[in-house]
Amino acid sequence: MQLTQTANVMEAAVQAQLRLADPELAALGSELLDVLRPAIRLTLMEVVEMAAQEVNGQLAGQRVEIQLVDGDPELTVRPDPSAVPPPPPPTGEPIDAEARITLRLPGYLKDLIAEAAEGAGDSVNTFVVDALRTKAYEKSPSSSVRRTIDL
Repeated sequence: MQLTQTANVMEAAVQAQLRLADPELAALGSELLDVLRPAIRLTLMEVVEMAAQEVNGQLAGQRVEIQLVDGDPELTVRPDPSAVPPPPPPTGEPIDAEARITLRLPGYLKDLIAEAAEGAGDSVNTFVVDALRTKAYEKSPSSSVRRTIDL
């Protein structure tokens, strides 16, 4: 993210408006803008932090981190080590037990799931089973952990 560039665009817009004022007022406005420059940059950083927190609340198993690179924030998404892993299969049921369901979904969603599975290094079946297991576990009344994750 280029906060410096964004701040410069905003300053240029304010300077353009100040040029329309009488010279004395324009000079005073320019001085005020110089004094406010650090506060403007700090406010822009706070907006970036709020956006990262908002996205963090919507990501399951991942978190957004902010790093300063040459004075500007850079957002990266990393695995969240505190995320709750999917539960193991219930005890007593053989792991190789199999149940089949037929699922109809739009082609674009099938393609999206296939891309996500490939990105995670899983087969589509493994990816879907893990997602469903995690979702079912989180919605289970007997679960002590409750989080809402939209698939």
